[in-house]
Amino acid sequence: MTRSRASVIGVVLAAMVAIALASCGGGAAKGTTAEATGPKLKFLMITHSPSTEPFWLPIDKGLQTAAKELGVTAEYRGVQQNLQDPNEERKLILNAIAAKPDGLIISNPYPDSLEPAIKQAVDAGIPVVLINAGGSSVVKVGALTYVGNDEMASGRLAARKLGEAGCKHALLITTPDGALAFVDERNKGFIEGFPGKVSRADIPLSNINDSTRIKTIVETELQKNASIDAVFSIGSAASPGMLAARADLGGRADTMHWAAMDLVTSVVDAIKAGQMDFAIDQQQFGQGYLPVVILTMYHRYGITPGSELIGSGPGLVTKANIERILALQTDHYR
Repeated sequence: MTRSRASVIGVVLAAMVAIALASCGGGAAKGTTAEATGPKLKFLMITHSPSTEPFWLPIDKGLQTAAKELGVTAEYRGVQQNLQDPNEERKLILNAIAAKPDGLIISNPYPDSLEPAIKQAVDAGIPVVLINAGGSSVVKVGALTYVGNDEMASGRLAARKLGEAGCKHALLITTPDGALAFVDERNKGFIEGFPGKVSRADIPLSNINDSTRIKTIVETELQKNASIDAVFSIGSAASPGMLAARADLGGRADTMHWAAMDLVTSVVDAIKAGQMDFAIDQQQFGQGYLPVVILTMYHRYGITPGSELIGSGPGLVTKANIERILALQTDHYR
């Protein structure tokens, strides 16, 4: 079974179990056996970003929705600034261990820095589900599973769609090699999958939240090479700067193809306006929802996931399907 096939099956099975839990009285409205016989289960989510960061809004929404539907409690705890301080997230993990929750949901963008703390949680008897980044650490730290995006597949999908549009020279807005392991996987998938030439606009991590600086870096690369006919943002942090550069490019922008990883408000608006071809969607709601289902099943029924990877994406969002997605997720983006 391929990794992507296992991912799809994992998502389907988790969704079916969620429905089964609800139909058996697992929803908050009717109560559950766990609630009747003991304290309500409590889960903590620890991430590398504040919940107010646009990318994480759907994840927090999924977390809270699942908690309400399954009759448990769940709390989001994130660092002060997106992707800036692994030590801050490590401290949050250690504080969470001390709180003795029934389960931890943890993003792991810096495996070298965070794996010891995550392993400490598992050794303390706290079940852990990894999300969003660091899926390769599942076995090493003893986590139940990883719920997140298939990064290589995302890069390949973006490259293929731009190639099908006739693009010959793509500018990849990304981070330097080695800075973020999950971004390196996206880069690899894109570079291997694109049929033409790929140039890079590398954004230092110190500038990853600075849209003005990202805009300048992108504009510099576009000015250097007039043959660039496609631009792809590797993640949500880079997309506002990319779109700002597009706005200042004039008529040339309309002759090019623009796309991004992650569906956030600025990208949603650009797709609706016909200024972007597509976005590769991690479908973040699932990254918040499914771990609560998994941890609840683990405690109530002794069920463990059958796969180390439960894929939440990639999904392809274009002007043709974005209105349907927004209609179903009206409060996920703002």
